[in-house]
Amino acid sequence: MIKYSMKDITSSLTKKKNSRSSLWVQLWVRKASFPVTYCFINSGWSANQVSLLSWILIFIAAVCLCVNNFWWMLAGVLLTNFWLVLDCVDGNIARVKKKKSFMGDFFDAVAGYGPFSFTTLALGIAAYNTTNIVTPEYKWWLIVIGGFGAMCNLYMRLVHQKYLNCFFAAKQILGEQEDITLKDTDDKKSFAYIREQIDKNLGVSGLFMPWLIVALFTKTFDIMVVFYTLYYVVSFLAICVLYSKKAADFEVESQHTVKEKHIVL
Repeated sequence: MIKYSMKDITSSLTKKKNSRSSLWVQLWVRKASFPVTYCFINSGWSANQVSLLSWILIFIAAVCLCVNNFWWMLAGVLLTNFWLVLDCVDGNIARVKKKKSFMGDFFDAVAGYGPFSFTTLALGIAAYNTTNIVTPEYKWWLIVIGGFGAMCNLYMRLVHQKYLNCFFAAKQILGEQEDITLKDTDDKKSFAYIREQIDKNLGVSGLFMPWLIVALFTKTFDIMVVFYTLYYVVSFLAICVLYSKKAADFEVESQHTVKEKHIVL
């Protein structure tokens, strides 16, 4: 088995890749991921195996957050933060080994959906157990809020993925695969880039993680779950409007292309 050095791991991270991460990830998560990567990669773990481990870990973390006990919640907070470290580790391993994985994006995405679903709902339950703001007869609403936030978060990502699937399939039918680029996310003035940066710095790879720690010690999970549910609802509405417009515009353009090229569908 090949032995990888710490230099192999640290040098695999490009400046461009690091600059596109959230400030929280740049400040310490990336750095913490290097020694963890060293242990996993030299123990024979693949990037996909680490992704699967992080999927299991985030579920266990969510269960811990649901238990009405400080130490269990602390374990949940620490495991959730460690999930983010593992989210960097799988990418580190893939870059160091330079091994193409056809299903790597699938495993990474599946693990990444954990905090959007399990953790958001668990946040509502933790808020229910610890709130000092909401009266007992109404605090069950905090669980509903957490569940609704999780639903909105997952639904908007489903909308995003379905749009991309249809877009890529249409481009293939139209013979325009070469026109597909990610240049919008590289342009710092583009909506796509700004939206990506807001999501990274406010979401689970950004503010969410340190706030989770603060919420534990200040018993403010209630404020946190309300904030993130509002954020997810606004994001959900924005994504639905944006992609509905893009889909309608693309439909008109593609139908025009079909007629021009005499494509038989």
